[in-house]
Amino acid sequence: MAHRDLTEVLEEVGRSLTGEAWLRLRSDDRAEWFGHFVSGIALAVGLRPIEHVDSGVRVDDVGVFSAKVVVFTDNTIVFADAIGRSADPYDVATTVVARPRSGLAQLTISDANSAFRRDLFDPWPGDFKVTAEWSYGAKVTFPLSPIETDDHRARFSALYAALIDALGE
Repeated sequence: MAHRDLTEVLEEVGRSLTGEAWLRLRSDDRAEWFGHFVSGIALAVGLRPIEHVDSGVRVDDVGVFSAKVVVFTDNTIVFADAIGRSADPYDVATTVVARPRSGLAQLTISDANSAFRRDLFDPWPGDFKVTAEWSYGAKVTFPLSPIETDDHRARFSALYAALIDALGE
């Protein structure tokens, strides 16, 4: 592995947070918490190589938002969450935790397309979901945001394959 420093990790984490909702957060001058959140994720990753990243932001009708980022390295998983209100960007709760990657106890598959009804515009297996549960209590449903691009679909497929491989390790 080539030598890298924490600044490179920070840049890689920042580049991985894409999509309209993340861009809105980046452009909001009041969202000071966002920079601290990304810094915490990079520090929790450390110098380990990032293998998979999934993220999502949800905002409800009254401006309450939640953001989730999950980063897989070779040996760890970083779980990062933020919750707050758009109207009060200084009152945001964030949590960033690094846990062992081992200990995947269960995968639950949902929303897969029918294996018997094939459709040109909605091919099998479709935009299914995978809920991963670890022995230490963490539980996350992937993907964290709707799949809207071929690149996102490819990243989700790679994450799904890694989760299947890790089951029972």
